[in-house]
Amino acid sequence: MPNLATPAQEKALYSLLDYLAQGGQPLSFEWQGWRVAQIGGGANNLLYRAGGVMGDFAVKFTIRDRRDRAGREYLALLALSQAGLPLAARPVLLERRRYAQPVVVQGWLEGEVMAGPPDSTAEWQSLVAHYAAIHSFRPDQTRLSLPPAFLNAGSVGAGRALVARQVAHIPESARPASLRRLLGRFEQREFEEWPAVAPALCRVDPNYLNFIRRPGPWGSVDWENSGWGDPAFEIADLMSHPAYLAVPAGQWEPVVEHYCRLVADPAAADRIWVYHQIMLVWWVARLARFLYEVPRGLDERLAPRPENWLAGRQVQYEQYLGLAEAIYG
Repeated sequence: MPNLATPAQEKALYSLLDYLAQGGQPLSFEWQGWRVAQIGGGANNLLYRAGGVMGDFAVKFTIRDRRDRAGREYLALLALSQAGLPLAARPVLLERRRYAQPVVVQGWLEGEVMAGPPDSTAEWQSLVAHYAAIHSFRPDQTRLSLPPAFLNAGSVGAGRALVARQVAHIPESARPASLRRLLGRFEQREFEEWPAVAPALCRVDPNYLNFIRRPGPWGSVDWENSGWGDPAFEIADLMSHPAYLAVPAGQWEPVVEHYCRLVADPAAADRIWVYHQIMLVWWVARLARFLYEVPRGLDERLAPRPENWLAGRQVQYEQYLGLAEAIYG
């Protein structure tokens, strides 16, 4: 994949990356004409804002795993840029081999980071419109080989497989009784299947911190899990994500209706609601996996978790269990 940095930018950026890769820098500092600040966020990356005469950039070192997080992000941004869709930052540089962690550099996306779920009809519509714009991008619009989205499903069976993969990480003897009971009811539930759906670009990770308010169409950051998938699944993923647990249940009906109008696909609503029911079980399983793995040091991340992180996951486990049990009895 081509780096889009100019030769001068590339030289300056590699010098900065060499320095950052050494570690030990303060959270905010100046170095050789760069003003650099570390940005808090996900545990799977180290993110910096670096500004100077060469431009204003987001520098992201990602954990090295089978997802190829840096490569995925760069590829999605490159595809969107080549298609003229101003939904994300401009990709600048990708380096997978030179450092312990792969790194992707992109232009800094100006705007206001959301501090919480939308709090007005206009904001919900802007967020949904951003998703609809992403989902308008299809495989026949690019020559780039984007991978499947890391978290997505195109059928009920694929959704069940997502749940099973989370459960498989927990030894049977360590699975909570509440999880086993829920899984038994989930396995007995029958869902209506649908014909195969044409894939679209899905960004994955709907945490509101990834969305940028700005005049006109919104933008978003953190595309490291992106790829092709069923766009209806992505709306269900938004609806079931922990960042939106406080959203009243009645808010989701107008969200789904507005999305289906924008994409001119009324049938998407049925898939969204089925996926939503599946994802509630997925989150119970995912949180149970966290509660098993993290105390045993089995889920290493680049950034340390807050001191009360595990207690918060236990609370969320009980919340999702209640939501799922209300559906599955």
